[in-house]
Amino acid sequence: MTDSTTSSLSDGTKDEGAKTGTPTTTTAPNTPTTPAAPAQTATIADVQQYMQNNPGNVRKHATMIIAIADYSTPAPEQFFGPDGLPRQLPDGYKQLGYVTTKGVVEKRSVKTDDTTMLQDLEPVRSDLSSSTRQIDVTFGEANAYTEALRAGLPVASWPESKDSKTWSYTEHGLSQLPLYRIYLIAQDGVGADAVYRVEFAYKATISGFGDRTLDRADTEDLGFTFDVLTDERTGKQYDKASSAKTAA
Repeated sequence: MTDSTTSSLSDGTKDEGAKTGTPTTTTAPNTPTTPAAPAQTATIADVQQYMQNNPGNVRKHATMIIAIADYSTPAPEQFFGPDGLPRQLPDGYKQLGYVTTKGVVEKRSVKTDDTTMLQDLEPVRSDLSSSTRQIDVTFGEANAYTEALRAGLPVASWPESKDSKTWSYTEHGLSQLPLYRIYLIAQDGVGADAVYRVEFAYKATISGFGDRTLDRADTEDLGFTFDVLTDERTGKQYDKASSAKTAA
C-alpha cells in the first residue's frame, strides 16, 4: 500500500510542499533594528599634558634682508640650496639696508558681496568680490637706493652702490610707478638652531608713501606701501618658504 504525499489543510486546500517534499518557509515579521551606540571618545585627565604646543615654532624675524629688483628681472627658480640654506640674491636684486623696528607688515583683505532674501535675515549666499595683499615697510637708511625708490625710479636707474654719498634725483609728476619684485630673507635663531624664511612677491608696485621727517631728534625714515599683484606670466603672486640647515 502506497502512502499519500498530499495532505489536506484545514481550509480544504492541498499542501503542495508535502507533495513535493520541499519544506515550507515561514517568514518572521519585520523587527526594528536598534542603532548601534556611538563610540565613546576618551576623556582628558590632564589638559596640560594633552596640549600640543611647541615653543620652537614661535618665530621672530629680526635678522632680515629686503631686496628689490625690476619686474623684468627673472624670478629665482629656487630659494634654498641642497644644504637647506638660503641662496644668495640673484643678479639685479638690490638690498635696501636697515628696516625700522616696525618691521615688515603683510596685509591681506578680502571683500564679499552678500545676497539676501525677503524670508531670511541672514544672507543666503556670499560671493568673493575682491582680494588684496599689501606690504608695509619703513627703511631706516636714507641711502642712494631708498631715495631712488621714493623718487619712483626703476632699479636699473639706481646708482651702483647704495652707500654712495653722492646722488641726485629730480622728481616729476607721475602717471604710473614702476613694477618691482620684492625678495625677503630672514633668519630666526643661530647656528644649528637657525630657521630660515624666504618670502617673494612676484609683482609689486608702490601704492603709498610714509611721511618723511627732517629734524634734530628723528632719523630720516622712508616708508612704503606695496600692492602685491599676480604675475600674469606665471600665475604666481607670493611665495613663502621655510628651511633649516640639513645635517652634513
